[in-house]
Amino acid sequence: MLENFHLQVFRALAKEKSFSEAAKILYLTQPAVSHQIRVLEEYLETKLFERKRGEVSLTEQGIILLKYAEQIINLYEQAEKEIADLTKTFRGRLRIGASTTIGQYLIPKIVGEFKERFTNIEIFLINANTKDIAIKLLADSIDLGLVEGPVQEKDILVERFIEDELVVITSPKHPFARRTSIDKFELLKEPLIIREEGSGTRNIIEERLNEAKVALNSLKIKMEMGSSESIKAAVEAGLGVAIISKWAILKEKKLHTLRSCSLTDVNLIRYFSIITNQKRFKTKPMEEFLKFLKGFDITSIS
Repeated sequence: MLENFHLQVFRALAKEKSFSEAAKILYLTQPAVSHQIRVLEEYLETKLFERKRGEVSLTEQGIILLKYAEQIINLYEQAEKEIADLTKTFRGRLRIGASTTIGQYLIPKIVGEFKERFTNIEIFLINANTKDIAIKLLADSIDLGLVEGPVQEKDILVERFIEDELVVITSPKHPFARRTSIDKFELLKEPLIIREEGSGTRNIIEERLNEAKVALNSLKIKMEMGSSESIKAAVEAGLGVAIISKWAILKEKKLHTLRSCSLTDVNLIRYFSIITNQKRFKTKPMEEFLKFLKGFDITSIS
């Protein structure tokens, strides 16, 4: 017989077009995904996917099943929600996508507190850049996202979550360590460690510096790195200064291994956002998590 779990695995593979990506979304192994698809194909006595060069695509029969799988899963979720509303017992699963800074420094605390209140809701976290989170949201591979970059897709609802400030970080021995702020001309003289091209943080730094009439290539960029953690380690070692989210250095500031100051004449304020698919039905776990997020005391993290 057709089961909801079989259909969820089928839908994930149809959306992701890759066994490995579907496995990540579902928190299963690739063999487990392959097994569920094989069981489904044997039950329906038909081929649902074409497999070519590591990518899969739906057959004509698969396209038909996907249409009904979407409806069945949606009805199942609606039934769960109505029952939960009556019984006041919340259970189910929630798939959250978070972009890099949020995923590393904010989500663990937020999800930890949420789980203390709703022990029966199973949560899966996916960390990716803002663009990929938006793609996964539209593909229904996640239920909602928390992102730091701009999102402009028309079917995505973007709601402001919390404010972030990108700050200049230094080692405790640096002359800036005793300052609360510096200006752009002082920054120009310092060896700068920055994220790699394509990074959302780098993009916003470049955009805001341009607004302040400072070209990125006028800075003394000494190193480009692929993560906030590697940048912090380099700054701690005295290899230069960097610009990074204030949320990324909470631990280091408490341990006094890094210092931070504001850049006075460059607007480095941005906002983290909650994104949801406007066309998607909101399950009870989604509703409760969104309500929890909007009432969350962010100062408890700092």
